[in-house]
Amino acid sequence: MTSRPPAPPLPKPQHSALAAKALAEAAYAAAHAWAQPLEPESSNRAISQLYSTLRDLGIATRGLARYQTAGASPDPAAREFSRHVTASARWLLSACESLDGVLAAEGTSSLPDPDEPGAALCQAARNAILAWRQPSGTSADRDITVKRFITATGFLSSATLGLATYTPRRRAIDLQVVGASLAEVIAYLTAAIQVPAEDAAPGYVRGPAGYQGGGK
Repeated sequence: MTSRPPAPPLPKPQHSALAAKALAEAAYAAAHAWAQPLEPESSNRAISQLYSTLRDLGIATRGLARYQTAGASPDPAAREFSRHVTASARWLLSACESLDGVLAAEGTSSLPDPDEPGAALCQAARNAILAWRQPSGTSADRDITVKRFITATGFLSSATLGLATYTPRRRAIDLQVVGASLAEVIAYLTAAIQVPAEDAAPGYVRGPAGYQGGGK
């Protein structure tokens, strides 16, 4: 009997900071695309994609909270980092629950173009789950990851606001709740790395027009 060939190895996860950079770039593109009126079907799909993104980021952030800093033993600062990031994960999942009445992106009847900004955003969030499952590195790597995550969350807030502007009132209220939850996420992530908000996410503070996604 011929044995089956071994399964191909899983792809190596991205570095945590690179995954955060990709997430910020995808969130920026979605914010730009959703800042204009959408057809009803496109709007429904975008909100579903936002739902999926928030859910997956909540899962990914639980992993990020366990970031292992190279050469450092557990200390109060590390525990505070974990506490703040865990709180941000709870707020992301709470934001997702605010859209429970909306089908997740994978449950929509029509398949989006994989190059569509919302589809790319969902993929970036899924990639973050793997990249942040067992994150480790220097404290500088950790802080860069979180800063980029803050920037990404800011762009998600802008994207949510754009969708709320051109959607029926009932759904707009749900999106406003999401926006408030994302503000809490930013506050907790900023506290996790103990820097002023304008230093944590300068690209977001300047707004999408001034965002530059370069770097590692």
